[in-house]
Amino acid sequence: MPTETRADFPTHWMTWGEGANHALLLHCTMGRASAWCGMIKHLNAAHTLTGFDMPGHGKSGQWCDKSDFHTIGTEIAKTFIDKPMDLVGHSYGGTIALRLALELPSLVRSLVLIEPVLMNLAFKDDSSLKVSYDMDHKEYNDACLAGYPEKAASAFNTHWGNGQVWADLPQRSRDLMVEKICMIKAGEPYVYGDRYGFSETGRLSKISVPVLLIEGAQSHMIVGKINSALERRLSNTSRIIIDNAGHMLPITNPIETAQAISRFWNASI
Repeated sequence: MPTETRADFPTHWMTWGEGANHALLLHCTMGRASAWCGMIKHLNAAHTLTGFDMPGHGKSGQWCDKSDFHTIGTEIAKTFIDKPMDLVGHSYGGTIALRLALELPSLVRSLVLIEPVLMNLAFKDDSSLKVSYDMDHKEYNDACLAGYPEKAASAFNTHWGNGQVWADLPQRSRDLMVEKICMIKAGEPYVYGDRYGFSETGRLSKISVPVLLIEGAQSHMIVGKINSALERRLSNTSRIIIDNAGHMLPITNPIETAQAISRFWNASI
């Protein structure tokens, strides 16, 4: 698949299938478009699927920390949405999917949000959650501030990895996480903070399309709190919890994730 300039950024993208319906897949931070492949082959839906590598990921251009990571990711995504589409977003990609639903309401037909990391929504509804979340992530934050990327990546993996302990991960995976851990901080103003205003009263209630919320039963407790906050704000939601799954469920549990998405699409489209 090609690498071309989209929204003024070198962007690599991929397509799968030839169905009449169209969907855009938005991967997580430290991921890449090809990570969807395992899930895609289990989808039972007539879709043409498109996924792109976010800035600083996969084969897209390097991230230079000179602009707004969330906004440039959103603007690149818009270049692929030239017709009504179903959006699937995992983790950070889920927050971009929500933003797209607000900014392109006539072109977003449905949303699948797989553990969208809008911590700010949970904090808005229960300020005590911020205290416990910060305690859980103290080792990660301290390592970032001290300039120890490997220690930061190891600590981050504890809560947001694929279930493997750091020492058991392949060296290539560890090296990639160390290299990309800075991207987590680049995205925090929109997920830990609320630069876009996702938690503002009435903001998300403007979204009326069908929304599927997916989470893993073994994920960090904040994930369930976020999805509950989304249920309170969105008018047309369904929710599924996948057993024996954590945050990386599109990769670790591709069959169950694909089945949930297929059922949702078949019922709502």
